[in-house]
Amino acid sequence: MGEMVHLRLDSKMRKAIKSIVKDRLYSTETEFIRDSIRKNLELNEKLVALKALQGSVPRRKTPPKKIPSDIFRAYGFE
Repeated sequence: MGEMVHLRLDSKMRKAIKSIVKDRLYSTETEFIRDSIRKNLELNEKLVALKALQGSVPRRKTPPKKIPSDIFRAYGFE
């Protein structure tokens, strides 16, 4: 089993968590907190990976010129 962490939440934050749990999106407050931490860790990993990629891709001084019809085609609107 993992380590235990104690944390204080202000009443507004605690009330919001209880409301989410009450709406049956999570079975317990602890489950909500763990899921929130997991999501933030995943987001941080993605940001770190993106920053690493930024260094390996040469940057252009000016963005390429696109005419409006190219932009529409890129998104499937013709």
